[in-house]
Amino acid sequence: MIGIASDLRYKVRRSKTKNVIAEDFFAELSLKSQHRLSYQPKENIQLLKELMNNPKKIDFIPFSRKNPEIFDLLYFRWVFLFYYEDTYTLVLPNETKEVLQSIIHDPDFREENKKKSLLCEYADAFMNLYGAFETDFFLQVWHQHNKQYPLELHELLHDLIGLAWFNERLRITDNLEHIFDNSVMDEDEVLLFMSRSSHHNYYQPTKADINYFAKHEFDERTAQYKKMKRFFSKKLSSEKLVDVMDMIMVFIKLDLGMQGLVQELNTQFGILFDSLEDVKEFSFLYTDLNNHSRKWSNRGHTPRKLIKNHNTLSLIPNNIVPFTNRNAGKQETIQVKKVGRNEPCPCGSGKKYKHCHGK
Repeated sequence: MIGIASDLRYKVRRSKTKNVIAEDFFAELSLKSQHRLSYQPKENIQLLKELMNNPKKIDFIPFSRKNPEIFDLLYFRWVFLFYYEDTYTLVLPNETKEVLQSIIHDPDFREENKKKSLLCEYADAFMNLYGAFETDFFLQVWHQHNKQYPLELHELLHDLIGLAWFNERLRITDNLEHIFDNSVMDEDEVLLFMSRSSHHNYYQPTKADINYFAKHEFDERTAQYKKMKRFFSKKLSSEKLVDVMDMIMVFIKLDLGMQGLVQELNTQFGILFDSLEDVKEFSFLYTDLNNHSRKWSNRGHTPRKLIKNHNTLSLIPNNIVPFTNRNAGKQETIQVKKVGRNEPCPCGSGKKYKHCHGK
């Protein structure tokens, strides 16, 4: 009881009996649970409602992949997972049911949970679109889209800090001016990242963008993405195909460079571009996909859109923007095996390999 009192910052007075103290604990824990539950996604709230009626048998691995938020419920012991006779079962303790009965159906809680679930969607979408961004920009878009939930800056920060307890990616810099994806960068990298992209205005997301990018790290709907996926589907199993496409999109979104990607594809998946036809097709598909993908260095814009806005696209043959390494400033090529010295260079320059990148 002393440990619980310390956790709840509860002052135990000698005048109170153990039963009274236990009742106070229950009330405090209920309030704490209500606060934490208000940050849970609607899928978790719906699952809790189902478990209030009966335990639920699940195929754990597929279920957890589709519902990763389940680990929050398990971590905070709202839900317990039992394994018996090759079957996983989710169970809600009776004590938890009693607490939930007084919370989940309360109109005020439902409205608060709706707002915070929406805030969580916006935070995930912004991290997937921009990587790091100004708090003021987030608040501006929030107000444009959600006039029914007006927020002052201090209210937004308070809710985001609460949300960060459950979202390991979401972090706010110490000066509270920037929000960033902690899975990719540390706080001391944020200012450098922001300065490198500061010459662009932010891509202004629509509500449809928020809905999509809250659940997707990259845009898988483009024709360019689908063409690249078809190219690799001939070479890979469906399971490896997902991993390869994810790797390609990470390299594109973070501007990591095509040469490094080719090396990683070889190292991790044994993919070798050992024919000139493969090299040319992959190079074209990669360049096209790169130009039509939303990138962090462009603050969510695609290279194609930025070039179009600057009216310089006509200078590029076939309306293709060369993929460049931001440090070297040159068009990158991929070095592959089985390219003869007298064959055309895979970079597409038109020169023989020995006079170009084969020197």
